[in-house]
Amino acid sequence: MLLQSLLSLSFATFLVRANNGGSDDFYNSDSLERTRVNGLNDTTLAKVRTRMLELVHYSWELGTASEALLELEESDISVYGDKPFPPSRTLSANSPIISIAEYVLSIKPPGTLPLMEDGAAGDPAIAIEHVRDVLALLGVGVAVLLANQTFANASYALAASQEIQFLLEVVPRAPNGAISHRVSEAQLWDDFVYMGPPYLAYYGALFHNITLLQEAKRQIGLYREVLRDPQTSLWHHVLLGSWSDPALWGTGMAWVAAGSTRVLQTMLKSPFAIQLQGDMWEISGWVGELLGAAWGYQKRQGEFRGGLYNLPTENDFPDSAWTALLAAATYRLAVQTGNKQWIPNANKAFAYIQRQIASDGTLLNVTDVFQWKQAGINSPEGQAFVLLLQAAHRDYTKWEECHAPPTLFTIWG
Repeated sequence: MLLQSLLSLSFATFLVRANNGGSDDFYNSDSLERTRVNGLNDTTLAKVRTRMLELVHYSWELGTASEALLELEESDISVYGDKPFPPSRTLSANSPIISIAEYVLSIKPPGTLPLMEDGAAGDPAIAIEHVRDVLALLGVGVAVLLANQTFANASYALAASQEIQFLLEVVPRAPNGAISHRVSEAQLWDDFVYMGPPYLAYYGALFHNITLLQEAKRQIGLYREVLRDPQTSLWHHVLLGSWSDPALWGTGMAWVAAGSTRVLQTMLKSPFAIQLQGDMWEISGWVGELLGAAWGYQKRQGEFRGGLYNLPTENDFPDSAWTALLAAATYRLAVQTGNKQWIPNANKAFAYIQRQIASDGTLLNVTDVFQWKQAGINSPEGQAFVLLLQAAHRDYTKWEECHAPPTLFTIWG
């Protein structure tokens, strides 16, 4: 069983890895000290992790879970590590990240290009009968590449390269060249920015292909051309195709911010960092614009609302999931650029998140992952967002304490 395999990592080992590798303008101070927050304690963190592994099922959930485990527990070989290209070591064969990759390969239909088939370029679901999107698979792509390094198995390398081929050559495009989030028609979802561009960038960095790194950044820009709302600088959820969801949906914007900072970080740690400096600064500007627009809607307790912008008032519920992921992206951007402008917001959000974790580790007050306009009971991706937040906060805290320069200022040449 996948769950048993994922839970095989010992509690003690998990703790060592996690600790080394928890319109109401609420605050208007430039003092970071006033909002400083500690991370989650080990017990709570372990419970959140366990609940995530119990709940994950669909491909985008598996991809997000594998990235969260990588950043939290194997941070030295994540893109936020010192030298991820190539990874300085292999993952243990019993790592839950490897288990996710093995599971995905085990259900890949023979003779197909995408890692998983479900109708979406961005996040194909594991249950084939539940058609979702193509790109969540790409989130699993990094895990597949790391498994390839662990096992030196040609089937993993082939599957990873086929996913790139599928994305670039098969998936339909929007009129401006943006790769569709859906396979059945050209349709853009802001979720794509967390799934597609980071995998393109990672594959490019790993195999010394600057063109793929540049394409990753170009795709973010093309999505921004279509989905960015010029009145607010926020992003619409779904546009083009046979239907749309023009809502300025919170989780989608958090996907954008987190995916964009991962692409930036991948470029920064790639062999082409000097050549890509202009691209990285442009990405940082896009993320900063989105963060600046979004944090203005944070509520007094530190949360965002699920129906924040243009949904009916009766659907205006607190949403811990996108609160967590946007805060994670904010910590990441601060380390990259040195811009701490929104750190008080992120700290306030993290404090709120800690109050929303139930005794069994379930993140409370989340959006339903399929019915975006209503509250949900639980959120597998939200569980992963908490781990991503913990990892980002940990790395930000270490960076601040050692008074290191912003990582974008460490590129010389």
